[in-house]
Amino acid sequence: MGNMSYCQFRNTKLDFEQCLEAIGNCESLSDFSRDEQEYARSLREMAEQYVEWFDQAEAESDEDEGETEEEE
Repeated sequence: MGNMSYCQFRNTKLDFEQCLEAIGNCESLSDFSRDEQEYARSLREMAEQYVEWFDQAEAESDEDEGETEEEE
């Protein structure tokens, strides 16, 4: 079952914390199976994209808030 939209970030955060702990505690990627190494690489790429899109959305939110304040 997929994450429900109202808690998808919370659920993903909990899973991501486990991934952070695993990557933080490993000596090298060779500690993981080949499949897990590929998923770790994919997750890294996804994290970079998330940061880029998050920053963009946050900047747009800040702009929207500025426009709302100017209108008042």
